[in-house]
Amino acid sequence: MATTKLDPFALVGTTLFNDLSRLFDGPGTPRTTGFGTAPGAVVETWKPRVDVAESDSEFMIRAELPGIDPDSIDVTVEQDVLSITGTRSFDSATDDEDAATGMTYRRREILEGTFVRKIRLHAEVEVEAVTATSGNGILEITVPKQPVELPRKVTVAVQR
Repeated sequence: MATTKLDPFALVGTTLFNDLSRLFDGPGTPRTTGFGTAPGAVVETWKPRVDVAESDSEFMIRAELPGIDPDSIDVTVEQDVLSITGTRSFDSATDDEDAATGMTYRRREILEGTFVRKIRLHAEVEVEAVTATSGNGILEITVPKQPVELPRKVTVAVQR
C-alpha cells in the first residue's frame, strides 16, 4: 500500500490566489471556483458595469447593456435601493452549436443570462418621478431626490 504525503498548505496558495484574483477582477469576469465544482471549472457570472453620479437634486445612473432588448429590462426603486434586472440571450445559440448557421463555437466570451444590479442611493427619492431611457446599449436612469425641508424660523408673538 502506497502512502500519500498530505501537505496542509497545498490548497492555501490556490485558494488565496483565487480570492485575491476575485478582488481585482472586474464585474462579469469568469471565475474558477472550488466548492461544489470540479477544479478549474468556470462559473460565468455577468453584471453590467454602471456609473452612478449625484447632484443636489438627483441621481443619474448609466448601465452598459449591449445586446439587450429594452423590453426585457426592469428598473425598480424600493426605499433607497435601485434595482436593474434583465436577461441577455441569443436565440440561435445553444451550448456548442448555432443551429441557424451550423457553426460550432470554439470560444464563447459573450455571457448570456439573467443579471441583477442593486444600487443603494443613500437618500430619500421620488419614486414616481424616476425615468429611464435606452439607446446605443446604454441605459440611463434619472432618480430625483425628495426636496430637503429646511428648518423654518417661527416668530413668537409675546402678549403683554
